Amino acid sequence: MRENHIRILCSVLKVDLVFEKQDGTRAAFFDNTARSPLMQSDYLRRTLRDGIEGQNTPFLLKGSYDCYYACLRAEGGLMYMGPMCHERLGPVKRRQMLRVHGIEANDPPAMPTFTLSEMRNMVLLVNSALENATLENEELLQLNRLINEADRNYQQEQAQFMMKEEAEDDSDAWRHSYEEEQLLLQAVREGRAEDAVRLAEGMDRDTGRLSSDNLGHWHNLAIVGITLCSRAAIVGGVSPRSAYRISGYYIQKCDTAQDAAHLLHYRNRAIEELAGRVDEKLHHSHTFNHVERCKNYIRNHCREKLSLDEVAAVVKLSPFYLSKLFKRETGMCFQDYVNQERVNRAADLLLFSDLSLPEIAHYVHFPNQSYFGKIFKKVKGISPGSYRDRYKNREV
Repeated sequence: MRENHIRILCSVLKVDLVFEKQDGTRAAFFDNTARSPLMQSDYLRRTLRDGIEGQNTPFLLKGSYDCYYACLRAEGGLMYMGPMCHERLGPVKRRQMLRVHGIEANDPPAMPTFTLSEMRNMVLLVNSALENATLENEELLQLNRLINEADRNYQQEQAQFMMKEEAEDDSDAWRHSYEEEQLLLQAVREGRAEDAVRLAEGMDRDTGRLSSDNLGHWHNLAIVGITLCSRAAIVGGVSPRSAYRISGYYIQKCDTAQDAAHLLHYRNRAIEELAGRVDEKLHHSHTFNHVERCKNYIRNHCREKLSLDEVAAVVKLSPFYLSKLFKRETGMCFQDYVNQERVNRAADLLLFSDLSLPEIAHYVHFPNQSYFGKIFKKVKGISPGSYRDRYKNREV
């Protein structure tokens, strides 16, 4: 095993690599071993060893919080990889994930995220560096049960699906037309929220089945509608970041819905909001757009140090003019708006996380807990601690 190559891979891939010899001694190819599940958890390593036993190919394990680990055979022992996160973990989830493996960390660093195909390629690359036999991508996934062989006969299944569709086809209840769908998207692009919702509802009855399960059909219909309309809103002038955040929020709301009525309600709310954002872009003044860009920048960077000069440079205005314009359009001075955004972000953390008050103050970039408490009370009329005690686990 070429240790210098493995160390370089560890640095480039940004994933922990640990080599365990046959006598049980371990060597890490990174520095912070105290926060490494592979170094600190005997149970995790034992699970990986059990998984690779009896096979010559790498073993992939899906652990807690959608984090993956791999075990590969190497000369004289085993190589462990991970965690490879499939979704972004916030600070609370990072701490919880580490606690599963017996690691306590107050401020764990952010972890990179990888798609399944990226993880596959990373494992293949490390496997190649260990001078093992080359593996085909499909073979790696099949051996680790991430692809079910029974689901691979797509052509046969598709032919059966088409035959079933043709047998159940009723010419009097055909799917909505492509033209109707385009009318809906045009309404969103033009900011006509009421028309867009009306057109969406008009197509609901004539939409082809999107699932064999009734609730699944309405769920998929809502997701498709939200997704298409978010793209139309982007064409209409809404920033991709805003459109994706709106669609992402309502798609997650759809995941919690237990009936068709709620699913269509969330779909319609998403369409209204997306078309409404387009309408704002189309019909408000040029100065409003400057202020909106400024507000968007503050929302996206409120956890960082912000200055009027910095934001003015982003929107290409002088700090003096932006200050007057911002106060005229919002009724607030620049710094008060920044503090309000930070307090709103902190309020969410107070309700939906277990972070301490000093941790939250640091997270939203207040210099200390005392100043955080002072500004929070000024904005919300109540101290952070009282806010958490009064509203946590309740509807605010």
